[in-house]
Amino acid sequence: MPIKKVFPNDVELKRIQTLRKYEKLHDNDQESVLLLHRIIKDQFKNAIDIPYLAHAIPSRVSEFYSDFVQGEADRLRIEILNGEKKEEDFLNETIDANDLNEAIADYAYNQSEYGFEVLLGYVKDNKFYIQTVPKDQYFPQADGSVIFATYFTDPNDSAPILKDRKKILYTQQYRQEGINVIIERKLWEVDTYGKASEELGLAYAGITAPEEEKIENLNTLPIVQIDNGRKTSWGFGKSDYADILPQLAEVNERRTHISTQLLKNLDAKLQLPKLEALKDEKGNLKPFDYFMPENKDDAEAKYITNANPLLENTEIHIESQLKMISFTTCVPMFEILKGSMPERVESLRIQLFGAVRKTDKKRAQIIKGLRNILYIGYQMLNSKEITGRVNIKFSDVLPTDPLQDTQIETEQITAGVSSKKSAIKRLHNYTDEEAEAELEEIKNENIASGAVNPNNPPTL
Repeated sequence: MPIKKVFPNDVELKRIQTLRKYEKLHDNDQESVLLLHRIIKDQFKNAIDIPYLAHAIPSRVSEFYSDFVQGEADRLRIEILNGEKKEEDFLNETIDANDLNEAIADYAYNQSEYGFEVLLGYVKDNKFYIQTVPKDQYFPQADGSVIFATYFTDPNDSAPILKDRKKILYTQQYRQEGINVIIERKLWEVDTYGKASEELGLAYAGITAPEEEKIENLNTLPIVQIDNGRKTSWGFGKSDYADILPQLAEVNERRTHISTQLLKNLDAKLQLPKLEALKDEKGNLKPFDYFMPENKDDAEAKYITNANPLLENTEIHIESQLKMISFTTCVPMFEILKGSMPERVESLRIQLFGAVRKTDKKRAQIIKGLRNILYIGYQMLNSKEITGRVNIKFSDVLPTDPLQDTQIETEQITAGVSSKKSAIKRLHNYTDEEAEAELEEIKNENIASGAVNPNNPPTL
């Protein structure tokens, strides 16, 4: 089924432009996005001389939430509850094939940067793989289908300058047809706005993939969108950068402004009295270490400096913008804002309450998306739905106090509200099998030290 409407439409192109702005902010190419005030620009003849100071705050925000969402990788658990042996084998094989424990950090990073992550599942060599899709190539459609679109240089255009060569568009459209999924591939010429115009054959660019492919017995598209919180009116989650653009622009501009003033005024100028003794026979200023004025009425020599009291006020203003960025993103900036890191875990939890809650929301979206793509993968391999439930368990967002945790678990066991097995699982992040093995080891050690064997009690 060919693409009948204009593709990409104006709204889709605008969304792609926004995503590319987020990429530039992340890569610290912030001047091209946030721009610079004309008053600062006019102080330089050449734009290349402007000392634009970009602060890598966006990438720090994404890195922070990537670390928080993943938590301790060795305590992350992905398991099947009440599943069959075949389902457990599928899950373990898929985790290994895709390095899922490490991939979750990447999902969280993209979720923060772009506002969403896109996962595409496919089968190769009887294994299920999960691929992340570039966000500017992802176009969900109103009819429920999804188009992946890639622009590349026309291989048949021989223009001597690479940037002058025309672009062509490769699309892969996934759509549901009954209980099957159809993948339709096409190649297009594009107009000056990047919109598909005339259709080309795949052979034009040497693409060997079939024009149409069918995935049988799959009742949903093998595509999952993981949002960053709730969806916006565009149908996507919101980037963590979206609400701090004004503050980023202000911080960068004010720092650039200060740098400009320092460049102009850091080297103080020397004021000299008007004395003929300072000049040579050609009227040029003589080199000198010092001089003595001819009479006391002559003006004194002194350095002229720019003692601008507003520089200190500017620093206060910048700090207030950083506080607003921290407030909006929930990312703490202890070092930048001259605050000390809390020493106790309890104090840290209070100060990072917003960050923890936001992390929990991000985790919930990732759990939902990862669970769905794994269900899809099992169905693609086995042509039937999974019977068990995929359970994803993260470690605590913040570090814990082992002594305090042990005391709490001990009190719960003594009060009869928790079993030793459950306590061991919580303290060490053990599975049921590992907890059982640990309890057996404890029992054997107790017997060896003289305790009564509960399985062989003494008789009277």
